[in-house]
Amino acid sequence: MKLQQFLGGIEGLGPVAVEKRVFVQPWEARLFGVHATMMGTSIWAWPDLRVKAEGMNPLDYFKYRYYIKWQGAMAEFLVERGYIEAAELDALTQRFLDNPDTPLPEKGNPQITERVIDYLWTGDNPYRNIATQPKFKVGDTVCVKDVPLGIHTRLPGYLRNKVGVVEVVYDGAYLYWDKGPTDGLGTPQPVYNVRFKTTDIWPEIPDHGDVLYNDFFEVYLDSVQQQ
Repeated sequence: MKLQQFLGGIEGLGPVAVEKRVFVQPWEARLFGVHATMMGTSIWAWPDLRVKAEGMNPLDYFKYRYYIKWQGAMAEFLVERGYIEAAELDALTQRFLDNPDTPLPEKGNPQITERVIDYLWTGDNPYRNIATQPKFKVGDTVCVKDVPLGIHTRLPGYLRNKVGVVEVVYDGAYLYWDKGPTDGLGTPQPVYNVRFKTTDIWPEIPDHGDVLYNDFFEVYLDSVQQQ
């Protein structure tokens, strides 16, 4: 498993940077606008971004700020899909580096603008109001699977093979947008909130009765009897 797919629980990487500003630099806001346009016009989806970002060298992943990862992922995606040639992108990048005050192109398209605004209002709702038959019920003891990794995962690495108790069975079913390969999340499925004793996860810490809660897609859980 790549470190960036561990989703928490890693020590020794230095202090956690707490940045309260949404955008640290002005270009990040513009980049988010490009991302929203790509999402609103169905050019790509969240998994495309996450797969590309998590494909980075782990040392680079932890070195760069949030939107720098976005920038690299978006550029790689657009080149791969033929929206721009790599040489053209390099030339434009150098042009703006050499002349930072060069005016940016303005090419408004009312139809695209309308689609993007609609996307920003409606978003990507993973909830599906369909009948389901959850495999587990509140109070069941479950074990988190150690599933084979796809390119992307929504399973925290530090909870693999850990045992907990189902606290909540959410209504309906939920879909993860997996245009890119993931580890079993291609269909709507029940989602559970599971409670863990922190000492079962990190045995070396003092036992103060603390607990940790995490939401899981059903595909990530087994009953303890199946282990």
